[in-house]
Amino acid sequence: MAQNVTKNEKDFIDRIGKISKQWGFGEPTGRVWATLLFADSTLSQKEIAKKTGYSLSLVSPSLKILEKLNMIRSIRGKGREKLYELAMSFIEAFNVIIKRFLECDVQPLIKGLEQIKGANKNQRLLKLTNEYKQMELYLNLFGKMITMKKITGEKISKLLG
Repeated sequence: MAQNVTKNEKDFIDRIGKISKQWGFGEPTGRVWATLLFADSTLSQKEIAKKTGYSLSLVSPSLKILEKLNMIRSIRGKGREKLYELAMSFIEAFNVIIKRFLECDVQPLIKGLEQIKGANKNQRLLKLTNEYKQMELYLNLFGKMITMKKITGEKISKLLG
């Protein structure tokens, strides 16, 4: 990791990179996003590369992925330089990730289970299908809770005990 990064910032960036890799975005994308989460102001691609220790050619596709997900946005800096900033909060971005997980992973899995010949008679497949549908409902509910501006994390914690 590059200079001018505190130990706490490095730990956070590393953890977000690992989480991003697990969710299918790749570790560099997570580390680039985490770098922007910690930034006090907009950053250029060069500054992001310095802070992450990555090359410009590795940072660039990560920025494109994050822009495509609307998690960050680019603005014009001096001359032709692009600067990058967050377009949503950490929790809003988490909601985007959950929605993507549901659309790309859970829903196709449910459809696949339902299309297996004799699935409606096989108790294990029925149980699996129902569990995935239940998980989908929970994740959708969680996503709705995130988007409700009136409910804070503290209120959610109190509700859940």
